[in-house]
Amino acid sequence: MTDPLAKDQIDVQLLLFTIETSIRVVKRFQFFLWTQGSLQTFLPHDTLLCACGDFERGEYTASVFSRSVLSPEYEARLTDPAGGLIARLVADWQAGGREPLVLGGARGRALAQLPRVAGVDHALAHGCREARGDQSTFFALLGMPDAPTDLDARRVELLMPNLHLALLRITEHERREGSERVVGRSASPVTLSARELQVLDWVREGKTNHEIGQILNISPLTVKNHIQKILRKLDVTNRAQAVARLAALRAHEVGREAFGDV
Repeated sequence: MTDPLAKDQIDVQLLLFTIETSIRVVKRFQFFLWTQGSLQTFLPHDTLLCACGDFERGEYTASVFSRSVLSPEYEARLTDPAGGLIARLVADWQAGGREPLVLGGARGRALAQLPRVAGVDHALAHGCREARGDQSTFFALLGMPDAPTDLDARRVELLMPNLHLALLRITEHERREGSERVVGRSASPVTLSARELQVLDWVREGKTNHEIGQILNISPLTVKNHIQKILRKLDVTNRAQAVARLAALRAHEVGREAFGDV
């Protein structure tokens, strides 16, 4: 019998590094950076679709972590528990005995009839069902560069406990932050540097890192570093959310100047 952790099948050091770096994830922006770093190296993908809650009752929330800018309408088509892609994937996962789901290639038959909501050819999905139903989690890696293999399915099985715990830590952290805001504790003001505001304004215009670098006479890597800092400061996971968050903050400041604090 072949050892599933044999060196020629899975890079054990890469697996351990991916697991180790996941342990530090507590906040949403940290999870996003982890998915774009360690997880990308281990399981390349364009978009990570996550869900947490009670799948048996259909009571769960879903979110998207993407390296691309996705419109709110498109994200809703992915995350709607009533009829979005996440609902169909969770249902197929449950019907298939909660084994990893594969879209694309010879093993993709179970997902081949899914509506092409995601617009991708290759995807891999798996979840973790907890005895306490409202803490179950589910993950779908969309837009993988090639058709997932049995080895990829094994990889996601090995990573599932860490994906599961990371998402639960994020959920608990946000629950606590929400409770603090309810009892009257105010969040720290968001402060972006002049350069970060310049970068984000060009992101809003749809410019790539390379294009922004040319406009501002800085390297694409420097632009990427600025964007990562922006995501962290705004506590968001992608460019579209950062632009929306900045617009909301600016609208709030305009309102304060016009009407004063109430």
